[in-house]
Amino acid sequence: MIEQNLPLVHSLARRFWRPSEPLDDLVQAGTIGLIKAVDGFRDDRGRDLGAYAVPTIVGELRRHVRERASASSVAELEEETLAAGARSQAEVSETRELVRAALDVLTPRERRIVALRYYRDWSQQSIAAEVGLSQVQVSRVLSASLAKMRDRLEAA
Repeated sequence: MIEQNLPLVHSLARRFWRPSEPLDDLVQAGTIGLIKAVDGFRDDRGRDLGAYAVPTIVGELRRHVRERASASSVAELEEETLAAGARSQAEVSETRELVRAALDVLTPRERRIVALRYYRDWSQQSIAAEVGLSQVQVSRVLSASLAKMRDRLEAA
C-alpha cells in the first residue's frame, strides 16, 4: 500500500518545495506521513487510502517545513555569529550587547522559551511539555518574542 501511494507523496512534496529545501527531505517527511496514515487506515470504512492519507501527509510536510524554518533561522544566526567572530573584538562585543538588549525586552517566560529553543536546541514540543503550554502556544510565544527582539534591534 505504501509503494502504491508514493507518487502521491512526491506530488504533495513538490507543492512544498523551495530552492532552499531539498525535495528528498520533503519526500522523506511525506513518506512518514503516509506510513502514519497507513497505520491509522481502516478498510471497513470504505474510504480510499489516498484520500485518507492526504491530510496526514500534508501535516507532516508542514511540520517539517516549520521546523526547518526555525532551524534555518538558528543557522543564519550562527552564521552571523561566526562572521562576527571574524570581525574585530569591538564589533563582537557590540553584537553581544545588542543581543542582550534584545533579550531584555522579553518577559522571563519568553526569555526561557527562546533560550530553550535557540540555545539548547529543544523542539517546540519538548518546550511545551517543560513549560506547560501546547506546541502551538510555544510557536506563538516564539514568533511574538522574535518580533519584539527584532523591533528592539531595529530601534537601536
